[in-house]
Amino acid sequence: MKTIQGHVLLILIFLFSGTSSAQNMVINPGFEAFQGKMPSGWKMFTPRNEISPEFGIDNEVSHSGQASAKITSKGSKGTYGSWTMNLKGIESITTEPGIQITMPDSAFLGSNFYLIGCYFKVSGAVDPDKNIRVKISWLDKDNNELFTEFIRNKSKEKDWYRIAELKAAPLNAANISLNLVLQWTDNGSVWWDDVFVEKAPSSKKRIIKIAAASEWPEHPSTSEKNLQYYSEKIKEAGKSGADIICLGEGITVVSTGKSFADVAETIPGNTTRVLGEAAKNAGTYVVAGIYERDGTLIYNTAVLIDRDGNVAGKYRKTHLPQTEVEGGLTPGDTYPVFETDFGKIGIEICYDNFFPEVSHNLMLNGAEIIFCPIWGDIRGFKKEWEVVSRARAIDNSVFFVASMYEKGLSMIIDPNGKILTDTGQSGGLIISPVNLSMRTFERWLSVKSFGEWRNLMPNEVRKETY
Repeated sequence: MKTIQGHVLLILIFLFSGTSSAQNMVINPGFEAFQGKMPSGWKMFTPRNEISPEFGIDNEVSHSGQASAKITSKGSKGTYGSWTMNLKGIESITTEPGIQITMPDSAFLGSNFYLIGCYFKVSGAVDPDKNIRVKISWLDKDNNELFTEFIRNKSKEKDWYRIAELKAAPLNAANISLNLVLQWTDNGSVWWDDVFVEKAPSSKKRIIKIAAASEWPEHPSTSEKNLQYYSEKIKEAGKSGADIICLGEGITVVSTGKSFADVAETIPGNTTRVLGEAAKNAGTYVVAGIYERDGTLIYNTAVLIDRDGNVAGKYRKTHLPQTEVEGGLTPGDTYPVFETDFGKIGIEICYDNFFPEVSHNLMLNGAEIIFCPIWGDIRGFKKEWEVVSRARAIDNSVFFVASMYEKGLSMIIDPNGKILTDTGQSGGLIISPVNLSMRTFERWLSVKSFGEWRNLMPNEVRKETY
């Protein structure tokens, strides 16, 4: 009799499981099969009754199928509750050579990847970035926690959000604990539906070459001569196989004796045209600082030129020293991140680097690499410049690339603060391969097991309190 009931339950789950497929390892992804009053396979969790939300199954709201799992705050600012499931059947066998582990035990991740995610909908005072979490903990066969991480990649589809990421299973992982969380709101609800865990092809290795120039045109010069000068540096970087080169700040004004207004131009304009031709011929992206005119306003701007020579984006310097304020410049006010064919990048300019919030916002917006065209940094005879730049990389778990003039220290730094290459005191062009698949795992105080700073920090940072 129990066997027959089990088969009936599995048939019901298959028929009413929303987006479930043969590949989906989640038994009851649409919360439509029950054992007693609870959706099969799922449990409710809250640390204290005083902050417990209300849990329920809503038969009138669904992403697909006929139901969804609802969590509603009961008025406490400390609200915390989640629908949880322990999922068995994870496979993890060998190490993935494309992922670099910077921890004492380098054998950490396996070669099997899983696409993990779900759909959710919110109402009331629920901020998807602040109040919603999808947490997964990888467990061994005895359900000991190995590694905890969050799913963060969201996209909006009408009234619903889709949140999903490709994750590599750690070695010895056999199970996953899924946690669909509502936290820290005294008013609002979230509906969860169509949860999926699907085995997927492994991600490709992402190894690229980055170049940075520490070059100063001979004085006196002109903007036109400077552009030809830097076009040669782009050509040189392209011959060395660079995927992207970072030039300095204000390349059309350096060595010319001109004012900001004298060299300011629209984007696109002549400068982006010349840089675009050089980028296209070299087959590389280019980051370069210029001065942008927009009506009566002039900005200290860095442009991103793509491999085809097109303007792929621009960043306007947000923090201006008094020399630039009194020189007639206006600050920017946004932190855009740009998609390239190898990953997401952000840009800051010179004085921005004195303010850690700039790098932090770029990382929170998705940047994996931060490029910094910079005129110079004379703090502590340049010793502090090195320390600060390494700190920016470590704080945000990003690659940090700086291009400084003359004999200043241009550097390429990895997310752990290691200087991969620099110009020393000689200037010139530096090039380094970087592994964008690089991962860093620590026995982190935030979770019971191993964690990863780049993954944990965006979920734990309290920007609204700053």
